[in-house]
Amino acid sequence: MWLLSLLLLFSFAFSSPEELIESEVYRRFGDSVKVQSVRLFAPKNLEVERIELDMEYGRSRAVAYLYSGKERYQAVINALWKVKVFIALEDIPQGSPIHPEQFRTEERFMKTIPSDLRLSPEDFEKYMASTRITKGTMLRRSLLKEVLAVKGGDLVEVVYRSGFLEVSFYAVAVDSGTVGKIIRIRREDKMLRGRVVSRGKVEALP
Repeated sequence: MWLLSLLLLFSFAFSSPEELIESEVYRRFGDSVKVQSVRLFAPKNLEVERIELDMEYGRSRAVAYLYSGKERYQAVINALWKVKVFIALEDIPQGSPIHPEQFRTEERFMKTIPSDLRLSPEDFEKYMASTRITKGTMLRRSLLKEVLAVKGGDLVEVVYRSGFLEVSFYAVAVDSGTVGKIIRIRREDKMLRGRVVSRGKVEALP
């Protein structure tokens, strides 16, 4: 700990505040960020004692606070975030399920990363194209709709768990639903509620 403190003091003494901020950004976010510039609102030759970052992956707001004695100064960080995107290799008709082999992956740097760009190949089985996706289009959730994992009238497997007890049985789905949705299921004359966990499978709720 003593050696680390000494190294930090050495670094602070021989680096500019802007360099210290950039170093702290890369220490926290690694290669998922690219710092383009740092604009510091502080006197020249500022002796920095501590740096705090107010920034989050994929968000446009990126601010650093520098502490020197009892004073606090602010710096605005201009940064780009790295994100993996999926580009359509072919035209995908509306209503078609999507598959990883229909896309190539690219890494791009962006000022902000919209939440509907954050997809993984594991997500693909949950979705179909809600509109025609043309070749070369960057895939977004806004171009997709969830595939129904259970349709009303289907015979579904139901799992009931209580402590260490687990029981499976079959019932008829009264409602349709995507993964995670709570639906009604009927077993003989008894109506139950359950959460859809995968295609054709429901977990019974108390």
